[in-house]
Amino acid sequence: MARQTRAQKRKTRINIVMSVFFLAVVIVGLGSAYWWTSQRKPGLDPVSLCPAEGPLGQRVLLIDRTDPFNLAQKTSLDIFIKQLVENTPPGYLLSVYVLGDDFKANTQPLFELCNPGDGQEKSQLTANLKALKQQYIKHFIEPMLSVSQGMMEVPSAKESPILEMLQLVNLNSIRKNNVQGDVVLYVLSDMLQNSKALNMYGKPVSFESYASGYAASKLFVDFSRVKIEVHLVNSSPRTLNPGLLDFWKAYFEKAGATDVSFHALAG
Repeated sequence: MARQTRAQKRKTRINIVMSVFFLAVVIVGLGSAYWWTSQRKPGLDPVSLCPAEGPLGQRVLLIDRTDPFNLAQKTSLDIFIKQLVENTPPGYLLSVYVLGDDFKANTQPLFELCNPGDGQEKSQLTANLKALKQQYIKHFIEPMLSVSQGMMEVPSAKESPILEMLQLVNLNSIRKNNVQGDVVLYVLSDMLQNSKALNMYGKPVSFESYASGYAASKLFVDFSRVKIEVHLVNSSPRTLNPGLLDFWKAYFEKAGATDVSFHALAG
């Protein structure tokens, strides 16, 4: 066997080095592609902005618009909505309903989208952070902040069908979406029910009396797994009646709510 010349040996070494280099490039490239793919999560639903696997939790807001808000109440509402938006985690579904004189006209949510996130937790290597920020502001923040517009101009309604609306909110958002994460329902109202089913503006009615009637069976609501926060709007001296809170505490307990709390909305 002929011995290699010095030039041939040098060429062989160069070929080996180049082969190792290209092999390393291929390995690094494959590793980078795998890492990039593993970091990417399934995209959001283009309509609901929810994760592909479904909402991670849900926040539901019901605003009683059967009486106009005064300036202080409107300001409190704006603050409440801003805080609600900021505290709704990414991937959580936010549903907003308004209660009017004709509750049948408000059976569907005024707003129902997931918080898509503003991209702060993502890497610029795997996501378009600018586009995510714009999507968050335009499709989630701005529509929510406009919800309270016109709250001071609405005329007083003839009826206030709170029980009927709670049932529809439960059916059309909470039960319909069946989110497996935590669910919180916020109710902003004076909680003074006024409809054919029950009128709280006349003689005081105990929950036990209401629950034994036919209307209660028709308006039954299952709030199991749901946390309830009632923010009382002081629109009438009747709102301050301790019997009113007793009624609603018993109502939500009967409905199976996991937790119920009452707060006063400033104004």
